[in-house]
Amino acid sequence: MTEPVLVPAVAADGTLLACWDFGTELPTGSPVVLLAHGAGLNGLSWSPVAQRCTARGLRCVALDMRAHGASGAPGADGLAWENFGEDVTAVVDQLGLRGALGAGHSAGASALMLAEQAQPATLRAIWAWEPIMAVPGNNLREMRSPELAARARRRRRQFSSLDEAREHFAGRGVFSDFSAEALDGYLRGGLRPEVGGGLALSCRPEDEAAIYEGGGAHDAWAALGRLRCPLRLVGGEASPAVPPPELARIQAEVQGSELRVYPGLGHFGPFQRPSAAADDIIHWHRRLQAAAGGPARPSGPLNSL
Repeated sequence: MTEPVLVPAVAADGTLLACWDFGTELPTGSPVVLLAHGAGLNGLSWSPVAQRCTARGLRCVALDMRAHGASGAPGADGLAWENFGEDVTAVVDQLGLRGALGAGHSAGASALMLAEQAQPATLRAIWAWEPIMAVPGNNLREMRSPELAARARRRRRQFSSLDEAREHFAGRGVFSDFSAEALDGYLRGGLRPEVGGGLALSCRPEDEAAIYEGGGAHDAWAALGRLRCPLRLVGGEASPAVPPPELARIQAEVQGSELRVYPGLGHFGPFQRPSAAADDIIHWHRRLQAAAGGPARPSGPLNSL
């Protein structure tokens, strides 16, 4: 399998954004999937999903959100969730991805929805694994955000080697259910060399904590009625983050949207069972394509990247 190619973009506020193109060997005009990760992860965490999709003809481009992976870190003032939505729009415009299928996990799913709400027709459709938003009458965000932020601030950041980092994260916390492929992608994309030697997480614990603390402040829920593109909501039956009843409430607000809940999976389902997530994305793409009467392709010059 060909290694993904790093492609740069620039956010509206000047923050450098890194994207990983997994499909450089696919034919010109291949349909594109823009992958957006959740807080604390990175674009290469999607590697096992992206590789499976690419093998089936879908060209995957995975974004490193600001303050994650190889992207720049603007500081706490630039970590409002609306910034993540604006970054999606910047990547779509600069890389010629209008008409792409967006697939996101957690905060990344919210970012795709925020981008589409702000500028309709940014994406052809959105596959959203447990988007984070403040559902009225549900204080889940308010209750869990301080806990998640405190956990992020305690996260170990520095390691002497990749092997030490792998030994530390494997089987620990949210990574306990990650597949070996997904954990490897997370580590490859989430560690940077230190000037004095060793490696450090590119997503600083303080930045990750600030993202959790802002999770209920954006207006994705209030703007759900503005979503006009097809929306497929997906989640894990065992998820404490966005339980199935909360997903169902989101679905009820978006006319024509779909919902699927996977038994046995949790909030990190795409990284627990990448084959299931990839198959779901592929099958949904094919149904959208059939409903449209032909292939759906990005409108811009992605193949010139």
